[in-house]
Amino acid sequence: MFVGPRMKRDLVTVTAGATLEEAARLLTAHRIHHLPVVVEGNRLAGILSDTDLRNATLDGMFGGADRGDSGRPVTVGEIMTRELLTLSPGDTLDDAMLVLSQHRIGALPVVEGERLVGIVTKADILSALLSTLAIEGLGVRIEVVLRRDMKEVARLVAALADQDVEVRSLVLAPHGADGYAAFIRVATIDVASVRDRLREKGFAVGELADFYEPR
Repeated sequence: MFVGPRMKRDLVTVTAGATLEEAARLLTAHRIHHLPVVVEGNRLAGILSDTDLRNATLDGMFGGADRGDSGRPVTVGEIMTRELLTLSPGDTLDDAMLVLSQHRIGALPVVEGERLVGIVTKADILSALLSTLAIEGLGVRIEVVLRRDMKEVARLVAALADQDVEVRSLVLAPHGADGYAAFIRVATIDVASVRDRLREKGFAVGELADFYEPR
C-alpha cells in the first residue's frame, strides 16, 4: 500500500503570518490536529499542531519569552515546526508507520519536491489497516501457529479451501525464532467447526497463551 491513495488531498493550510487565533479556529472548525504551513506556490514551510498551540499558550501564561506586551507568541511562524519529516506519494504505508512510531508524531506532510500535495495521519494508517484486515462485516479471526516454511502456509491455504469457507483476510507475522502466526479472518458463524477441522489436519490452532509473552 502506498501513501498516495491514502493521503488527504483536500488540505486545510495556513501561512506563517497567520495569528494563533486564526490557526486555532481552523483546527476547531475542521476537527483536525495539524495544519501544514505553506508559502507562495504551495511550498511547505512548516507544520503546526494543536499541541504546539497549547504549549505556546502555557509558555506565555507562565512567563515565556518576550514576544510583545503579553509575552506570548502571536503568529504561526513563531511556534511552527520547521525541521520537517516528510513523505512522497510513492512511499509505502510501512514507511509512514515506522516514521510516525519512531518519532512519536501524529501526521506527516506529503510532498513532491517542495510542493505540498497531501498529509497522512495515524488515523489514515488505522483506516488502511482496517481495510486490509477486512474487520468490518461478518467474520471471526482464527490464529494458527506454523513452522516458518512456505510449504506449511500452502498446506494451510489448501485446508481452508477444502472447507469451502470464505477467507476475508490472511496475515502472516513472525512468531518466535522459527515460526509464523497466521491470522485468518473467515466469514462464518460456525468458527468452531473450522478450528476443529484445522486441528484434525494437524494444525496448531492458537489460544491466547500462545501469543502472550510475560515480561
